Amino acid sequence: MDQITMLRRYPRIIAHMIAESLGYFTPKAAANALLAHKMGEPFHCEMYVYMAGSYGDEEVRKAGEDFLKLAIRNRRWHNGYMSSYKHARRLVEADLEGCGPVLASWF
Repeated sequence: MDQITMLRRYPRIIAHMIAESLGYFTPKAAANALLAHKMGEPFHCEMYVYMAGSYGDEEVRKAGEDFLKLAIRNRRWHNGYMSSYKHARRLVEADLEGCGPVLASWF
């Protein structure tokens, strides 16, 4: 599996990850984080390391797992200014068309 496969297969989950991260994740970064989770590996991004309070692989992997659970659990509330599912979903579609964000989703 790769980023594009993840974007095509899980666009809704990836959009919810973008919304839950308040735009920290780009579609491709969220796809990489989801892929790492599916493979049982840590994804050492700044947000997960901060959530884990450590650089340790197991702590970062657990932080990623916890974040994914939050993104799914909070999906009904992803409709605010920085947490809009609709906007995040459009970003995923744009990324699949080759014109997605590079640094952060809301900037």
